[in-house]
Amino acid sequence: MKSMITLAVAGCGHWGPNYIRVFSGLEDVKVKYACDLSKPKLDRIHAQFPQVAVTQDFDSLLKDPAVDAIIIATPSSTHFNVAKSCLEAGKHILVEKPMTLTSPDAQALTKLAAEKKRTLFVGHTFLYNPGVRKMKEIIDSGELGAIYYITATRTHLGLVREDVNVAWDLAPHDIAIFNYLLGKTPIRVEAYGVCHLKKDREDAVFIHLLYPNSILGQIHVSWVDSNKERTVKVIGSEARVIFDDINNLERVKIFKKGIRRSPDYNTFGEFQLLLRDGDIISPRIEPLEPLKAMCTEFIECLRTGVKPLTDGQSGYEVVRVMEQIDHALAAHPAS
Repeated sequence: MKSMITLAVAGCGHWGPNYIRVFSGLEDVKVKYACDLSKPKLDRIHAQFPQVAVTQDFDSLLKDPAVDAIIIATPSSTHFNVAKSCLEAGKHILVEKPMTLTSPDAQALTKLAAEKKRTLFVGHTFLYNPGVRKMKEIIDSGELGAIYYITATRTHLGLVREDVNVAWDLAPHDIAIFNYLLGKTPIRVEAYGVCHLKKDREDAVFIHLLYPNSILGQIHVSWVDSNKERTVKVIGSEARVIFDDINNLERVKIFKKGIRRSPDYNTFGEFQLLLRDGDIISPRIEPLEPLKAMCTEFIECLRTGVKPLTDGQSGYEVVRVMEQIDHALAAHPAS
């Protein structure tokens, strides 16, 4: 790979401008194009980033041999077709989550990327969050003991999307986090949802996951909750750890309290429970922007050829669970 990496950004809605900002600040990286069908969005990009050429012609990105990689920040329903076109044109890609809306499409993109020898990087930004990385470090150290269950809450009032329900909008973040923290994928999925704002589009969903070793997972996502919350909790036999993405002062807390079964049994054949109490610790978290960390790793993957943490397989695993959530919601329609 040449020293200067040249990029194009397809999709200039919510995330597109952030990608342009971050990549433009990286050394030996040039954002050559910003592409969108909306002229007002392109006008805003031009005003903010005058060095970036704006275009409504997506094919021009594919045909330009100077473009090494394309960042796909278009609506979720377009990800497969846009990503497929980019890979067929020989471009590396970073595609926003969810990777696709069906697992066969995700598998097809992964296979195509391998055939073309191109990097397929999925934008699961939270796996590059220093707080989530610290949780992974704590879990892998054994400090929590045996993992009992893991929960996540991701709620706010709006932004209501037009192309997907709240599960597809928000839950991929937490499924990716759960899979990353546990190093496993779910073996069973259940979900229940309700449609208050629009017919046939869930705006509040509760998801239940069963992981190997009897580890339970629960995810609550909502567009209709006036309390904005972004938390992940892991409960273990020796301690629990909480990640609060909104708390800038104490993003991660370890509570060294736990309960486990005693190996000693009394004469009545009953087991005793051992309670453990301890300190509450808030470890230091590096003040690093997750999006910048993710974009930096994408460029490193292009330069070295190393496999991304959030590669096509990990993106597929998230989509596979999302499909099962869809099936569960259809099987349990709100009355």
